[in-house]
Amino acid sequence: MKEFRKNHLAAALCAVLLAGLSTLPCDAQAKLDPSLPEAPIVHRRTLLIFPGFQTVPDPDIPVARLWPMQKLKLAYFKTVDPSFLVETLAFAGFSQGAGYGPNYGLGPSSFGERVGYSAGNLASTNFFTTGLLPVIFHEDPRYFRKGAGSVGSRVWWALRSEAVAYNDKGRQTPNISNMLGFGMSTALANAYSPESSLTLGNTSQRLGVKFGIEFVLNLTREFGAVTKPDRGQRP
Repeated sequence: MKEFRKNHLAAALCAVLLAGLSTLPCDAQAKLDPSLPEAPIVHRRTLLIFPGFQTVPDPDIPVARLWPMQKLKLAYFKTVDPSFLVETLAFAGFSQGAGYGPNYGLGPSSFGERVGYSAGNLASTNFFTTGLLPVIFHEDPRYFRKGAGSVGSRVWWALRSEAVAYNDKGRQTPNISNMLGFGMSTALANAYSPESSLTLGNTSQRLGVKFGIEFVLNLTREFGAVTKPDRGQRP
């Protein structure tokens, strides 16, 4: 019961924090110009591993809005990118080693189940937070780098970007796609999790971990080197 209350309280605090972040003022970094013509999705990489086509690297250069099909393409590209396998194995290994996530037990067979769980979880998260919900709520799923200022201000920007997004008109808006999408993918993951894992405490824990991982990814997008566009970039 104590563990249940602890997890439930942590999830509630996380939700309050994110809601509060979305209301705090911050200088806009985005140069999203909806009047610009449609531009192709530029294929970059962050730290040579992670796909960087979801990152707008230069805050001083205006970029065009993303059209609905482009948002769905971003979700697709993230899921079929080679780094998806790396992320899946990393999450499965962390889950196995730390005893986090669904109660699959130990051993090679349980690790295979964790790999399948992690792959499905990541794919659904990409679909909801990068594709479907940004289309429905007219939000831009990209990360707009601050790119300058003190380390603390850039870390704050990375954290705040979890709760604040830009809409298709370039205006700041609560990041509904992120907050709701994480919840939807977590709920969906319960459909293929062991019954012993289907508790509010475990679900809240997995949801909180998603927000933590996204914050770490935002830090890599903010501080990591972004490669130049590939000549054979995807459309």
